[in-house]
Amino acid sequence: MSDHTEPLRVVFAVNATPTVVVSAIHNLRGAASEPVTIEVVCFGAGLDAALRCSDISLEMRALIDSATITVAACRNSLNSRGLGDDDLLMGVDVVPAAVLHLARRQRDGWSQLYS
Repeated sequence: MSDHTEPLRVVFAVNATPTVVVSAIHNLRGAASEPVTIEVVCFGAGLDAALRCSDISLEMRALIDSATITVAACRNSLNSRGLGDDDLLMGVDVVPAAVLHLARRQRDGWSQLYS
């Protein structure tokens, strides 16, 4: 058992087909013996993980609803695909640029994983 009082903070940078991110989140939570705060940042092809009409929208919705994770979508990626906030799953936040958001998370001590 870990003696850390702060939760482990993990940000998943999802920039590819997002089908493995749900499995990776379950694996991380199942293996951790300490509290874990998880954020998923979706951009590029990974933006599909945050969309209402995607192959994994039901799985992502369940994770968001259970307060297991927070999800952020990149505004630049939304704009480049002609999508807006109404195309996102309810509860998904929007960040202006995923690359900047991820850099800030890393600076602030978050562990960064790629999916």
